[in-house]
Amino acid sequence: KVTLKEASIYAKMIAASYEQNYASMFGDNFWTMEIGTGDDGKAMTFEDSIKEQIIGQIKQIIILNKKAGDYKCSLSKDDKKECEKYAKAFAKSPQGKTILEEIGADEKDVQKIYEDNALASKVQKAMVKDVDTNISDKKARTTKVSRIVFETTKTDSKGQTQDMNDKEKAAAMKKAQKALAAVKKGTSIEDVAKKQEYTNVTETFTKGESEEGKKFEEAVGKMKDGELYDQVMECDNGYVVFRLDAFMDKAATAETKKSMIEERQQEAFQKTYEKWTKSLEKKWDYKKDVDQELWAELVLHKEEATTAGVEVETNTAAESSSQAGQDAEKNTAAEATTKSK
Repeated sequence: KVTLKEASIYAKMIAASYEQNYASMFGDNFWTMEIGTGDDGKAMTFEDSIKEQIIGQIKQIIILNKKAGDYKCSLSKDDKKECEKYAKAFAKSPQGKTILEEIGADEKDVQKIYEDNALASKVQKAMVKDVDTNISDKKARTTKVSRIVFETTKTDSKGQTQDMNDKEKAAAMKKAQKALAAVKKGTSIEDVAKKQEYTNVTETFTKGESEEGKKFEEAVGKMKDGELYDQVMECDNGYVVFRLDAFMDKAATAETKKSMIEERQQEAFQKTYEKWTKSLEKKWDYKKDVDQELWAELVLHKEEATTAGVEVETNTAAESSSQAGQDAEKNTAAEATTKSK
């Protein structure tokens, strides 16, 4: 069972991060934007979606905490002290005070949320500790190029993409050849790109992932770092003038390895988690197992949320409110059964 008070603290913390990320893009009314329809066929707002995801995240935290003993996970005294420290900081912040007063909660309620999330994080890490993290440079190799693309497609009045006619393509090729000539004479690709009002100069890609396609990648594979391709190449997305900066960019390759490891870990976690909750999920019904009348009392869009007190993170408690918000945004919280009343 989950109380409205507990769920509301989660929701308000997460709402603050969404206010920061989305209000500037969509305006103050983004919570009430319709983003589709629910299982009942009724219109679903952004707020409706997030509230359902919050329940999913809370369910996941409950399940992980229940599995803590299986993985011999617990919070140390230092862990609890850090959770207490950041709960105090949240409770003293202007935003935290507003949230707690509105909900009727206190610092101890916040501390429990930090502790539950910190323990859940430990369990999740324990679940994936045996995942193979050995990824070769060859597999993760990430190439970096600088290029200017002169498109050979255009968008029609209906918003559809179509090929340019021969005359238009010839004009694009002429521009590309002129740009290449300028680079050969010593003008940097970056400066030429500025004159062409082309901003997407740098591209990093792994094998088979270049926007320019297979032909482009084959040519890059035969070049040396720092070399300029000596002619305009027609690629998947247009005529391209390019320079190979690094066949294997060290920094980008390291980031690719990190992403690949995280993906493996997420897959391993999800596989185990779904095995735990498969039968429970068949019984779970968000509309019935959550008291919808009570849950409707929580209204996110009325709050003038800020992030004060929410960005409090520590190595042990970082996966608390901020991680819950990230997981909700990615919509990856696996659904498990617990009655929310």
